[in-house]
Amino acid sequence: MRIWRSGARSAADEVAEHPALWLPGALAWIATVGWLALVIGVARPPTVAELTFLGARIFTSGAWPWNLVAAATGVALVIVVGFLLAAAGEAVLLRGRRASFADVGRLAAVGLACAAPTAVVLAAAVAVAAGVAPGEFNAPEPGPGPLVRTAVRVAPLLAALVVAASAGAAVHAAAARGVAAGRGVIPALRDAPRALAEASPAALLLAATLLVARVAYLALAAVLLRVLWAPIGVRLSGEGIGLAAVLLLVGFVAIWLCLVLGGGALHAWGSAAWTRILFGASGHRGDHERETKRRP
Repeated sequence: MRIWRSGARSAADEVAEHPALWLPGALAWIATVGWLALVIGVARPPTVAELTFLGARIFTSGAWPWNLVAAATGVALVIVVGFLLAAAGEAVLLRGRRASFADVGRLAAVGLACAAPTAVVLAAAVAVAAGVAPGEFNAPEPGPGPLVRTAVRVAPLLAALVVAASAGAAVHAAAARGVAAGRGVIPALRDAPRALAEASPAALLLAATLLVARVAYLALAAVLLRVLWAPIGVRLSGEGIGLAAVLLLVGFVAIWLCLVLGGGALHAWGSAAWTRILFGASGHRGDHERETKRRP
């Protein structure tokens, strides 16, 4: 507990004293989970009828199953780009001015490897939901809607998804620091569980803290953007784009950028806290402190 508390406090001090760390942190934040706040805040959730119609169109299309393959390929490309952007931000946080494209590539490889278990669980949850959803959407049952009933049916897999994502993030934190120290991707991944075990229970506490903090900040940002977007959406749908709507949009974008910057500060704090806990446990804090002095 003492190691976790001192590491979190000193990381907060470093991030507060170096606002330049917020920008690479913001890049990593928006490329990983930060985009969800904007989607939730602006996008209108589809109705049950729209989801039913979309599913029917996908399965009954003459392009089936190639339409699904094309959509999956597009999603995969977007995910790879997201991993590269997140790796670029993390490389700057870990290496400062010494970050290179090779560092970005190695960190992206580490991120993809650590995300593989989460992707497997997510694919299983999607497959189960795809098998359960048609029956739930076509069942004229009172009470909760089909989306809620489908979520309840796949709740164990959703819980497993949260656990896999948290564990993958912890392994990624340890492996990324191994890569930043000059080790290869495979040795860094192989040594990551041992580094986490040496840093326990501080590593477990930090992983839980970061999960709660990120979910809470993401929810707060999404709710705030939703509230701010409501009058803008009404004005755009009723009057179109005018001077008042443009001014409201400018204010909305400014607030969203501030929220992204806040998410970047949160990500930078998590990165600095991981470095302190892991390097402190393995006796290499001096190397990290020398690297920190070289940061912008």
